[in-house]
Amino acid sequence: MSSVISIKNLPFNIENNKVAQLAFLSDLLGLDKELISNAGQNEVDAMCATILYRHLPQAQRNYAMQIIRSIQNGKLQGKLVDNVLYTTFVNPQWGIWSLTNKELEADKAVHSFIASYANYVGLSVSGFGLKELYDNIRKSKKMSKGGIVMLVIWGAVAFNDSELKKVNKEIENRKVQITTGFH
Repeated sequence: MSSVISIKNLPFNIENNKVAQLAFLSDLLGLDKELISNAGQNEVDAMCATILYRHLPQAQRNYAMQIIRSIQNGKLQGKLVDNVLYTTFVNPQWGIWSLTNKELEADKAVHSFIASYANYVGLSVSGFGLKELYDNIRKSKKMSKGGIVMLVIWGAVAFNDSELKKVNKEIENRKVQITTGFH
């Protein structure tokens, strides 16, 4: 069972050097560096289990959680459990690293469609447009309904652009397909 929960089954091209693996995985999972200061193979395995968790069948999920719970560093263990729970049971987007390549491509397609549609109808966030909105608010001492609507639209377009960049960065980080067979 342990062969499925392995650094070799992650969708990333990661060096065989343990220090490089710990640095890459902790950065990927958004972990503070002090959490991995005395880390070794057990912590690498636990981080791999965290990333693969939502794609595993129940029996292997139990095993993955055992690996994570075996970590002696309580803070690191807690962060890994949180990541598992958030990405598996709340929202996989909170850990884009937990998405399969197929899920990432689908996400990219949605955000690309929204971005191209927004560009087609001429919606974008520009410094000139924001300055004009600011000037109007300053002159009238309030924001018009049209200004509020425009601000919401600009926020949605900016958020979509941010998500598209995040997905593209994650796709770029990946050099190999997930090989666990859980897609």
